[in-house]
Amino acid sequence: MVRLLPAPVLEPPPGYVAFVAAHLEPLRAEATGAAVDADEAQRLYPEALTDVAVRWRWLELVRRWLRRPQVAERYLRRAFHRRLRRWREQSLVATVDEPADFDVRVWTADRLWTADRLWSERPRRAYSSGASRMAPYVRPVPSDRMVLAEASVAWWHAYEAHRRRRRIALAVAFVLLIGFVIRLHDATVG
Repeated sequence: MVRLLPAPVLEPPPGYVAFVAAHLEPLRAEATGAAVDADEAQRLYPEALTDVAVRWRWLELVRRWLRRPQVAERYLRRAFHRRLRRWREQSLVATVDEPADFDVRVWTADRLWTADRLWSERPRRAYSSGASRMAPYVRPVPSDRMVLAEASVAWWHAYEAHRRRRRIALAVAFVLLIGFVIRLHDATVG
């Protein structure tokens, strides 16, 4: 079978792993600063890395042939800001569409003065350690395994996106071919 474009490999190339290693921590910090929720920040930066992985082959060609060394960094910034804008629009729509949840508690005399219920509803005391107080000031250094894991996950998502696009293109080509054959048949019969 002749391929017009080579099939993507399942493992990230060393250049992409080095790119992720250089940009992982600044990207995480920017995602954490831009997102309100920590869970959303953890979803925001891998999607931007996946966008770069999808176009990595083309970005490398542009970098080498057109001698633009910062093309991948620029694309990462654009992809991140595009994902951030889309996330903010979706969160704005979600907050407008859904009514606010209110926690309404009705206090009655028997519930207020029941000692065991009053005891169970008190807020628990939060204990703190020296490590939790120092955590905002200590910056963890990414390990090679963590960088490779982030790069591999983003590369896998890019591989799956490539397979999905290829299947859609084949389905569209098949439908167009069937339509062409039917039209050709109608032209020869009529």
